[in-house]
Amino acid sequence: MRHLTIIFTALLLAGCTAEPIHQGNRLDFNTVIQLKQGDTKFHIEQALGSPVLNDILHPNRSVYYEEFEDEKSGDMLKRRVEVTYDDARRAISIERFGLEAATPEDK
Repeated sequence: MRHLTIIFTALLLAGCTAEPIHQGNRLDFNTVIQLKQGDTKFHIEQALGSPVLNDILHPNRSVYYEEFEDEKSGDMLKRRVEVTYDDARRAISIERFGLEAATPEDK
């Protein structure tokens, strides 16, 4: 019985490891800076994945969002990319937020 208790306790403690918190899309700096006006919605979704937010009030806009804990400083960082498409599903506007402080070495 004692061995069973020790094994059970060890298994419970093994589940308590600290995992970094990461929510949303993984926005790779090099991938995001390569996006340009005129890219198709298919191309952008292949590069960034499915958008976190597809607003029914703005069907031609997709939002990609990333929130994660910086391993070096411990701060929560937020990054966002908003893409607006025309009726032909080509990007007419790409806005990047939170990526200006990032460098290619960050990702």
